[in-house]
Amino acid sequence: MSSDWIRWLLDIDVIPKNAEGLRVAWEHPWPGWVWTWLLLAAAALAGWSYARLAGRRGARVVLAAARFLIIALVLVLISGPMLELPRETVERDWVLMLVDRSASMTIADVDAGQRRITREQQLRSLLDEHAAVWKDLAESRQVVWLGFHDGAFNLPAAPIMSPEAEPISPVQLDEPTGQRTRLGSALEQAMQRAAARAVSGVVVFTDGRTTDAPDRSVLRRFRTHAVPIFTVPLGSDEPLGDLAIRHVEAPRRAFVRDQVPVVVELDQLGSATQGVAALIKLIDDSTGEELDRIELPAGDDRDEVTLTAKPTLAGEATWRVVIETVKPDLIPDNNVATFVIELIDRPLRVLYVEGYPRWEYRYLKELLIREKSIESSVMLISADRDFAQEGNQPITRLPRSPEEFAQFDLIVIGDVPGSFFSPDQLEMMRDHVAQRGAGLLWIGGPRYTPSTYSGTVLADLLPMRGSLALPPIGVPVNMVPTPLADRLGVLRLSSEPQQSWPRDLVDPAFGWSKLHYAQRIEPGRLKPTAEVLTTTARLFQGTPLPLVMHLRYGAGQSIYIATDEIWRWRYGRGELYPERFWVQLIRMLGRESLTTSDSPVRLEVTPRRLTTEQAMRIDLELLDARLVDESRVTVTVQLETEDGQPVAEIELRRVDDDRQRYAASHLPGVTGRLRVRVNDATLPGLDVRVPVEIYAPDDELRRPETDHRLLASLAAETGGRVLLPEQISELPGLLPNRAVTSINPLNEGIWDSPLAFGLILLVLAGEWIGRKLLRLA
Repeated sequence: MSSDWIRWLLDIDVIPKNAEGLRVAWEHPWPGWVWTWLLLAAAALAGWSYARLAGRRGARVVLAAARFLIIALVLVLISGPMLELPRETVERDWVLMLVDRSASMTIADVDAGQRRITREQQLRSLLDEHAAVWKDLAESRQVVWLGFHDGAFNLPAAPIMSPEAEPISPVQLDEPTGQRTRLGSALEQAMQRAAARAVSGVVVFTDGRTTDAPDRSVLRRFRTHAVPIFTVPLGSDEPLGDLAIRHVEAPRRAFVRDQVPVVVELDQLGSATQGVAALIKLIDDSTGEELDRIELPAGDDRDEVTLTAKPTLAGEATWRVVIETVKPDLIPDNNVATFVIELIDRPLRVLYVEGYPRWEYRYLKELLIREKSIESSVMLISADRDFAQEGNQPITRLPRSPEEFAQFDLIVIGDVPGSFFSPDQLEMMRDHVAQRGAGLLWIGGPRYTPSTYSGTVLADLLPMRGSLALPPIGVPVNMVPTPLADRLGVLRLSSEPQQSWPRDLVDPAFGWSKLHYAQRIEPGRLKPTAEVLTTTARLFQGTPLPLVMHLRYGAGQSIYIATDEIWRWRYGRGELYPERFWVQLIRMLGRESLTTSDSPVRLEVTPRRLTTEQAMRIDLELLDARLVDESRVTVTVQLETEDGQPVAEIELRRVDDDRQRYAASHLPGVTGRLRVRVNDATLPGLDVRVPVEIYAPDDELRRPETDHRLLASLAAETGGRVLLPEQISELPGLLPNRAVTSINPLNEGIWDSPLAFGLILLVLAGEWIGRKLLRLA
């Protein structure tokens, strides 16, 4: 149909030139029997109209045929003849590709021969290796690539390459950072994007971990529309757990030959860790010496253990905590943590003031004198003037100035009347603890301690509130430690590695292990900040009574012992138990003076590890009197990332009109490893910061196991199939063909064309001329 005169003759404007496959169609098509009757009627009419006319028979037949042609041509034009160019429109079916972009993709649990690779590396490898499959699919179907974690989103396409280039992955993938996976929501959103489209299948690349498994309504929608789900499981089908070191807490400084506690906070991620035994070691990096070890048996779900070391060399040392597991651990890199500790080789300096020569005094005094790592000054106030005060550094009077008190790392107050100390001395002792980090050890007694300290400034360093007139319990009791004692690395009296407290100290059958005198302190009378280190083994009105209590005050610590009968343990095991009891407590209290005496403020955050749904408590105490400002009502601290990027500014307000203490609670809205730093214009030059870790309650990385069983169930319930990596090439043949073919021919009528008009005129003219010749017109 390329000739212009033919297109003019047929009045063709729409149908393109050189179109092939043209055919004649009818705008008003009539059935064959109608055409038969109409043509017969036309022939009869034409024959009848010339049957009775005069003239030659042959001429009349010709004229009747002409009239028949006229009538037939009119009938043809009435039926609407047109030219039709056949056309078909094929609407491709859609294939939805869902790619997991949550943080769990960073877990390295895929066995790649000599090493393990991450699920993300496995995914990228599958996309690259089967690039030809994706290219073939894209040529015959509409392939839509979507990423998902909290929801579904579009993935950017890879750059277009030349046809000759090797096929590559069809999409560009950023690093997986989603904090949670919601597979059910992602599937539902993907189907919404393909609404009113013919979907032949959904292919899901994921490890199966999700916080919302597809519910029945989602699966019913897939079955109703006959859309199969094909799952490509990523990660290891065999669950691997991760036993990790979350945080190591150790003193920055300690004494040589001190029992140094190293608190190791553990993360046991995944159920597989419950069946894995582990060994936790503390190692000196410089010498390779193993300082301590703790066995963590299979099924032990402790999230914290305490290692202890007794260093013998002074100087700066690097210690290393190592976790060794029997089975392969998911992330070996988080099984090692190193830290630096400064070891001081000088005696611990102790001032011991006692009221009268009770049995506990006699034993403790001798212990302080013979312990080579302790330098003691002992004052017995009931002694005569001529009595030579004891200790390896004897004194004739109590310190009278802050500088004289500064010589001591620890002050021990026995059963001494509070009036023996002047108000200035009491205040100097309190400041010595609060500002210089010294320790204060109380040994309760039946006469003066703690009753005579009511109303004095030292009452702030006692762990109980209310009346200080403490009655005796009245019956012999045995002592047992609390978990806090183990965390602080104290009261480890047993020689057995796996047992910190001897059994014979708890067994009432051993008379020598009973404490015949102990003060009764009801648990409800303890201050909110007081912590219990030991209690009675026996319950009183359903609860044990505290015997050894711990209290932090400013930069230092205070411990109150509600009995003076530890000496009785000598009858059972000699010096072993009493010596370990006293030396460990004394060393813990004295160690604090090394650790915090150089800090002008104390910043505490509790808890240091929390979820985004928990509030953190921030406490700041000004230890340096020069920093105290009467007009300061608030102090600003900043929550920031590890590289110093600000996250939030938090305003701490003064606590109970105390000019030195400020506090606030804050609900974090972000996750990650952060830190709290003092950032107040009125406190310039301070570089005090506390690390915190904030994680989402449904944090991906806290559940490292895959859930391939869910993926298999998802495929089975929708008529799909699980595709292993080596089976991905079969995907094109498994997808049903849901393409829709639409017939949409291009028509152009010719009943009103010049050709039709000309044919009518030609036949009419022929009949008219014939009639003229026969003289019939």
